[in-house]
Amino acid sequence: MAVKNADTTKPLVTVEEIVKSHWAEYGRNYYRRYDYEGLETEAADKVFAQIESQFSVFEGEAEGNTSVNFTYNDPVDGSVSKNQGYIFKYADGSRFVFRKSGTGSSGATIRVYLEKYSKETDKDVAEALKEISDRALLLCQLQELTGRKEPTVIT
Repeated sequence: MAVKNADTTKPLVTVEEIVKSHWAEYGRNYYRRYDYEGLETEAADKVFAQIESQFSVFEGEAEGNTSVNFTYNDPVDGSVSKNQGYIFKYADGSRFVFRKSGTGSSGATIRVYLEKYSKETDKDVAEALKEISDRALLLCQLQELTGRKEPTVIT
C-alpha cells in the first residue's frame, strides 16, 4: 500500500485494486469451506466410510485424478499426525478436502474445503466452485447420511 500510494498527488490505490491487478496478471485461487457442525458421531463416521470407498471411483473418472488420506508431519517438533483427512485432486490442481474434528460427546464437525485456480478472475466464488462442490457432496453423500441439507457455516 505504501509503495502504491507513495505519490500523494495521485488518487489512492485501494487494496481491491491491488488484488484485482494481481489476479489479472497471475490468475485467481477460488476457495470456500463448508462446516457441518454438531453432527452425530455415528453419522459422521458413516460419511467418512463413504468417502474412503470412493478413492478408486474418483481416480477412475479422469486421468490425473488422485486421492489420499493425508498425514501431517510437524516441522518443528517432528510429531506425526495420521488420518488428518482426505484430499481428492484433479489433474489441473483443483481439489476438495474432507476433515473431521470434535468427535467428542458434543458431536462431530465435518469440514469440506474447495479450491480451484483459474485465469477467469471475475466469477462469483460459488459459481467458480460449483462443479467441485457438487462433486464433493455427491461423493460423500453427507445429506443422505446425516440429514443435513446445508452447511452450518460457509467461509
